Amino acid sequence: MTSRHRHVFEPMLLGGHLEMRNRVFFAPMGIDLASDHGHFSPALLEFYRGVLEGGCGLAFLSNATVSASSRLQESGLGLFNQSQADSLECLFALSTECGTPIGVQLQHYGGQGATTLTGEPVLTPSGVACPRISKLDPHYATRVMDEDDIALVIEQFAHSAWLAWRAGAKLVQLQASNGYLLSSFLSPYTNRRTDRYGDSEENRARLLLEVIAAIIRRTDAQLIVTVRLGIDDRLGDAGLQFQDLCETVQALGHAGVAAIECSMCVGMTFQDFLGYSESMDAYLQDGVRHIKSISSVPVGYAGFVDGLDKAEQLLASEVCDWVGMSRALFADNDLIVKTLNGQEHLIHKCRWEGNCFRDKSDTRLSRVYCCVNPKYLRPNLN
Repeated sequence: MTSRHRHVFEPMLLGGHLEMRNRVFFAPMGIDLASDHGHFSPALLEFYRGVLEGGCGLAFLSNATVSASSRLQESGLGLFNQSQADSLECLFALSTECGTPIGVQLQHYGGQGATTLTGEPVLTPSGVACPRISKLDPHYATRVMDEDDIALVIEQFAHSAWLAWRAGAKLVQLQASNGYLLSSFLSPYTNRRTDRYGDSEENRARLLLEVIAAIIRRTDAQLIVTVRLGIDDRLGDAGLQFQDLCETVQALGHAGVAAIECSMCVGMTFQDFLGYSESMDAYLQDGVRHIKSISSVPVGYAGFVDGLDKAEQLLASEVCDWVGMSRALFADNDLIVKTLNGQEHLIHKCRWEGNCFRDKSDTRLSRVYCCVNPKYLRPNLN
């Protein structure tokens, strides 16, 4: 079986010392099961137990907001105070027990956050609103960031990374994709500034690079930093496209980033990736292949990867260096183990219906569910 998936089961080093036993990682996915005040919860621990015991090489805990002023879901995870960091210690203990590293994705929602939950306007590079969120949040309002705001956000990311590190994390991932704050600075659609944080590719990448530098300083270069990089807004020439990121990708390598995970779309274009499309799958692969061709660090992505055969094909054809799965491993935490045991017929396969993304905005539901996984099967709402 390992010869069939030879590339998948080749170990990979992150940051020169953290070893993944294979090239498959559980990509960040918003489960939103935190308890009061953004603390890691028993429900999240139970979910991640299934993922960590399922055989992947690494997993990411997603959407830990770095600021009390940036929230999207009431049950969203927070990592801006000590008690929230303390609540993660059980997860890192489980990670050690399972031998599966786990990274914490640090998030600032920016213009795709909710005003209602904080009572404050959401921070943006240039005041460009997200139509999707403005329809969902009746109090939605934006504010253009000044340099004091930018300095505060850099400090918030550095502090959250320090908290994660002290709690036991060996790596973090910066959420710089999908229209959230760091991503919105990278895109000319949302970043229309004319100061040193806009008006050129170099300037649009400045905030992200300053965040990376601040984290490395705060953690004495002991914490591995990776980036989830938005490579295409799916807004055409008005937005960010993967051909526009040469300077940024090369700068990430020079800045000390250990690896990149590519992602596409923003809030108003999420629908492009909800259901499987052969043309979208091919376009995503083209974009990732381009980023890999200009990157000095490993490049991965998650999108329409339904199992180890697809992962092997992507690695063997050098589309990427590591392969993420979110929906496929959400549909069946044991996908890898079942494949290795010759039990592929027992895998609960993702249907790519996209309902797990829609659940986050459905006021009738208290969590994200799945169409096929019996552990958290979506209830019938009819």
